[in-house]
Amino acid sequence: MVPSTIQLDPQTAKALAERAAAAGLSIPDYLKRHFAAGNGQHGVDDPDRWLDELTEGLPELPPLPRDFSSKDIYADHD
Repeated sequence: MVPSTIQLDPQTAKALAERAAAAGLSIPDYLKRHFAAGNGQHGVDDPDRWLDELTEGLPELPPLPRDFSSKDIYADHD
């Protein structure tokens, strides 16, 4: 197993910690429970459900414009 570090904003970190505690699991065990390993690849059984559970209780973000693209992010790059 390769150790990994991710940066979470405080609200997301708190929500993750609360969900893990509610399940009686450590954060790493909670995440392992929601990820399935197969053929050397990692994936989520139901990513939409998992993300909904992870972000439950956090403020909703406005949707991106229909014409949003990577060009909007990298507009000042060549």
